[in-house]
Amino acid sequence: MKNNQKLSLGIDCGGTNLKVALVKPGGEIFKWTLAPINFKQKEERALRDIAKAVLTFLKKNEVTQVERVGMGIAGDVDQVEGVVRFSPNLGWKNVRVSAPLCQALGMPVILDNDANCAAWGAYCLDAKRNCQNLLCLTLGTGVGGGVILGRKLYRGSTGSAGEFGHMSIQFNGRKCKCGNLGCLESMLGAWGLTLSAEEGMDRGLSPELLRLTANGKKKITPKLIARAAHRKDAFAVALWQESGEHLGAALANLVNLFNPDRIVLCGGVSKVGKLLLDPTRRELAKRAFLVPAKHVRLTISQYDERLGVVGAALLASQ
Repeated sequence: MKNNQKLSLGIDCGGTNLKVALVKPGGEIFKWTLAPINFKQKEERALRDIAKAVLTFLKKNEVTQVERVGMGIAGDVDQVEGVVRFSPNLGWKNVRVSAPLCQALGMPVILDNDANCAAWGAYCLDAKRNCQNLLCLTLGTGVGGGVILGRKLYRGSTGSAGEFGHMSIQFNGRKCKCGNLGCLESMLGAWGLTLSAEEGMDRGLSPELLRLTANGKKKITPKLIARAAHRKDAFAVALWQESGEHLGAALANLVNLFNPDRIVLCGGVSKVGKLLLDPTRRELAKRAFLVPAKHVRLTISQYDERLGVVGAALLASQ
């Protein structure tokens, strides 16, 4: 290795791109890259492409050896066996990941759920490891989560802990992609927000969204819904208000269950800021027990784009 620093390698596996980074022990990214990966092809071929992208990245940066390799993938992950039980985003079922990548790279590969990686990244970067208990919610296409208890990542009995997005917030609510009803994700994930906005447009409730989407020709995104709200569109304002109340109710449940020091929000939906955060804070304060609600610090991550890849690298080096 040309560089004499101790580096770990993080891999954050998105739906279309692979984020790869060399990470210093303190969490600082030394070098990083994005590589397109076709996950619609056979799993074995996709894994070969991942290995090729990683080896190309290491060769380019003249790195021949790293401490460990950590990899985050969305879905139900068996961390012990290094197997993706099910990943809706990738369409993978019972795919061995760690063993073939370890063989191809010549280095141990530690596999985990991507939201767990993000939670560890939030603990190391946002919290600077300066708390005992932290919860992280990823508000993206779906809603994921991770739990840090006693300064350790809590995975549960089968490695499936932290699925905050699949808490039932409405008893007979919208059907979620997981098959359940009224999940937080079905209302607050980008796909759920988009569906709610489309329903409002179809009912003629949002003239501003209609303008912003060129009468429905452009795709609705949380960013567009936020723009409509900033332009005082009553439907968009009400949608963010309701979404914040749903999130606040969910966080109140989590505060009462876990009594955390910190809750960190990340992901694209969290970037709307106060539109979501203000009603969330009010609902959390109203619903949670007084002392733990006053104690917990709720923030939006300052390191959003880095959490998954840095968390994967640092988790692998534990």
